[in-house]
Amino acid sequence: MPVKVLHVVQSLDPAWGGIARVISELTAGLTKLGTTCRIATLAGGRYGTPIRVDGVEVRTFAASEGSLGRSAEFNRAIGALVAETDVVHLHGLWQSQNWSAGKAARRAGKPYIMTPHSMMMPWAWGRSWWKKRPIGWLFEHGNLRHAARLHALAPGEADAMRALRFNDRIETIPNGVWPAEFENAPPPNEILAAHPHLAQKRWLLFLGRISPQKGIVPLMQACLDSASVKSDWHLVIAGPDYRGMRGMIEAAVRRKEMTDRVTFVGPLERNQVLQALARCEVLAQPSLSEGLSMSILEAMAAARPVVISPACNMPEVQKADAGRIVEPRRRNIAAGLRELTNLPDGSLGAMGDRARRLVVAQFNWETLLPRFVEMYAAVSRGK
Repeated sequence: MPVKVLHVVQSLDPAWGGIARVISELTAGLTKLGTTCRIATLAGGRYGTPIRVDGVEVRTFAASEGSLGRSAEFNRAIGALVAETDVVHLHGLWQSQNWSAGKAARRAGKPYIMTPHSMMMPWAWGRSWWKKRPIGWLFEHGNLRHAARLHALAPGEADAMRALRFNDRIETIPNGVWPAEFENAPPPNEILAAHPHLAQKRWLLFLGRISPQKGIVPLMQACLDSASVKSDWHLVIAGPDYRGMRGMIEAAVRRKEMTDRVTFVGPLERNQVLQALARCEVLAQPSLSEGLSMSILEAMAAARPVVISPACNMPEVQKADAGRIVEPRRRNIAAGLRELTNLPDGSLGAMGDRARRLVVAQFNWETLLPRFVEMYAAVSRGK
């Protein structure tokens, strides 16, 4: 019998970052392999509008506007949802849904898996600790201890989980991409219509939430240092704002008289993301904390070199010479950008080709999805 899996996530809106993309592709792919998937998520207000997922039922619930996302509707429904499933998969930490779903799973004797999506990495775990500690004592630490599996996206994230000593039942399966999606992307006509000055520029792309976690501050500082390298390079910042941070960055750009070197294009629709990745020449994401970034994987699938940090958990990039891994500090990022933007076009293109080969070999949903199927089957059998 196929395993029935209930995925619980706070938001499935694309503006909430790569988790929505991961869960939509994961569940759609699992469904094609015979695993029955259902998603329970919040919607409306700050939680936005969920992505439509082919072949997957998405149950939505109204919630309060607070960061915990308390939802009376969800709490009333979760017991029945858990009863109808074999395995519960909780995505993310520090949310009211984990309290309700974890409690319902234990009460029903159903195993559950927890994927922190970088939230157990050192920077993220320690951030706002004064909020997280009481939530941890109340329910999240117990959830982590009793989970049938903690799911890590990379060996580096698994090490961080292990160091916290809640649970040693850790399984590592990375996020994936469909490499064919990044072939033959159309030109970025929509972006260029709104920002025609980008047509003659070489794009250095930042793609993600404009958030401290993504290393946007040291990246901007580094761009001040490396702006004099080549005047035809231009930093394109694409992604949703996080708590007004875009306004702060834009003000800094104006103060430094960098408006002719930096362009904010805002959140992009999916087809625009593909166009931006096809048009850029380098992706820069020197994050302070990641599980395994979808934007980095997708840039590499589009044959683009990347400048990332050790916290991105992709040491393979350096080994494959598919980009540069630098500490997320102004000087280190500037050095990495300067090196790549001064490479001959042929060398930069060859680096991008190596990036795509790496993704095809190690981060392809086609080979990763069966590993998820095996994990769910093992957990449902009590192993």
